[in-house]
Amino acid sequence: MNRNFLILILGALFSLSSSPRPKIYQVISSHPHDVKELSPYIKTLKSEGRLWLVELKAQAPAHVLENLRPVNLSSVRHYEVTEKARMTASPIIKDYLNRIDVPSIKSDVEMLSNYKTRIVGSADNQKAIAQLKEILVSFGLSVKQICYRADACSLVADKAGDGSSDKVIMLMGHMDSVGKNFAGADDNASGTAVLLEVAKVLKDYPNKKTMRFFITNGEESGLYGAQHYADTLQKAGEIKKLALTINMDMVGYNSNGIVELETDEQYEELAKWFSSLASTYTTLKSKITIGAWGSDHVPFIQGGVPTLLTIEDWSTKTPCYHMECDKPAALNYNYAGEIAKLNMAAMLTKDMEGN
Repeated sequence: MNRNFLILILGALFSLSSSPRPKIYQVISSHPHDVKELSPYIKTLKSEGRLWLVELKAQAPAHVLENLRPVNLSSVRHYEVTEKARMTASPIIKDYLNRIDVPSIKSDVEMLSNYKTRIVGSADNQKAIAQLKEILVSFGLSVKQICYRADACSLVADKAGDGSSDKVIMLMGHMDSVGKNFAGADDNASGTAVLLEVAKVLKDYPNKKTMRFFITNGEESGLYGAQHYADTLQKAGEIKKLALTINMDMVGYNSNGIVELETDEQYEELAKWFSSLASTYTTLKSKITIGAWGSDHVPFIQGGVPTLLTIEDWSTKTPCYHMECDKPAALNYNYAGEIAKLNMAAMLTKDMEGN
């Protein structure tokens, strides 16, 4: 073969192999307004549960690009757990799980949904925070407000351990809504109500590690309350004390008994552990999403804390997402009760482990 011709061929092959491949993005917002703005600029490659992968088909404005995150395909995935690994159930844990009262969860969802709006900064949001603080104090918890601005406060409620460990197990859920009138039952009165129920049941549990109940504010505006608290703990050198953080967001609407377990790839084994707990202590089936976004677990994952989101199956999520029809009557409270059992089982199992 002619030497010059061979050089031309090799050069062409190198040029093809080194040409930039299209970037793959994960969509990191489900707000209807954001999705509508994104649609003209993207081509969907994969959409399963909370994992939505796209590529750009046109140059998008900067504010639209904020809802896209470049990803390596090896670092994101979504799958249903078909092999139901079970643990040996603890009689102590089962006893506490049996104390969960589903009507109480429903009552607290209705209580929060009776505020005209829980949008951050509103008078009703502040009244709801004050009421939630009173409830947590009534459980014997040590409660403080953490405010990222004067009218936007989250609640941190601690049940101190027995002194044998300085570790903290944290359960959290946001109490603010997008502001629709007397709505936000699933998003996220459901998560807050489950948090209250778990805190109530565990108030007499002899915990080794500190049990922390974190009711966040400003999630719908940009994860502000959670980010502020994660930053506060980081600056104080306290974030490493978090042995486990569990986020609950939209845990009330479901027809198929599936819970979606979301985290990043470094904590995939944590998601699998939760799946085993679900099989052992609940009626729930599990899906795992690797590629965390869009809720208050994200700042803690980024802070190096083993953290996981429990959320309703995203492929069958409430049709009233961020709408005024997100009312208490539409929810499946038995499903919310099963998620309460799952997360309480995780907290108790982690507490029974060594330091």
